[in-house]
Amino acid sequence: MDKKTKCGFVALIGATNSGKSTLMNTILASKISITSHKVQTTRNQIKGIKNSGDTQMIFIDTPGIFNPKGKFDKAMVSAAWSAMNDSDAVIFLLDATKGITKTFNVVIEKLKTIKTPIALVFNKVDLIEKEDLLKLTMEVMKYAPSLFAEVFMISALENDGVEDVIKWVKSQMPESPWYFEKGMKTDLPLSLHLAEITREKVYEYLHQELPYSIAVKTDKIEEGKNAFTINQTIYTSEENHKAIILGEKGSKIKVIGTKARQEMSAVLGGKKVNLFLYVKVKENWRETPEFFNDIGLDFKG
Repeated sequence: MDKKTKCGFVALIGATNSGKSTLMNTILASKISITSHKVQTTRNQIKGIKNSGDTQMIFIDTPGIFNPKGKFDKAMVSAAWSAMNDSDAVIFLLDATKGITKTFNVVIEKLKTIKTPIALVFNKVDLIEKEDLLKLTMEVMKYAPSLFAEVFMISALENDGVEDVIKWVKSQMPESPWYFEKGMKTDLPLSLHLAEITREKVYEYLHQELPYSIAVKTDKIEEGKNAFTINQTIYTSEENHKAIILGEKGSKIKVIGTKARQEMSAVLGGKKVNLFLYVKVKENWRETPEFFNDIGLDFKG
């Protein structure tokens, strides 16, 4: 008789910068989603795969919930709602240091429309006084006293309380064959994974100077005998942004390239990486179908 297995999808939902990507990376003990202090860093649904005993849990890191304006913003928020509707469990992550924000009621009303088990997870609790955390908890529960199956207090960055969240998720997974092979940690295409690494480095080293409205596209991945050769283009919407990314005499782009190469090498099994970065200005890239398709978003004209 075949051994019974369980498998299901878990949507990570929350406002921008609530710590969804950090939580998924901590759960997987591997960096799958990029992190940044900039808003709307996660743009598509990124799946991370966690195996535990007979259970496979597929975590979906979604774009943060915010008030969308253009097509690109709307596509990101739509991706988050879609993940929530298609999941077997939902984790609603709330940044304890920010409390109840403008998007809180929007998320709560959406959550009320689904029958999926929902866990409320207060994140960054190590950065708030216990008395303030208690007040916040009581305030949140007034909005939806019976909505949540469980409530957790964690610090995703410090890996404090995360194991309890994993145990709850595991208990919610339905009986099913596994969808992914045992060794897989993500289904993210390599070209997109590498592009995300570079985009993170751009944010990391130009955080104060550059808006979040850039895109990175992997144009070529070529595996040679001794090294990978990777060509990528960084797209930005304004000429002055290009100058910022390049830096004086190319100083910034060199640092970004060096750091991206190091991380790419780890992803590619330690093999040497020759990375060539190009910066181009494309004014309306956020309204172009090809960019939506490249990062897995639906373009609605």
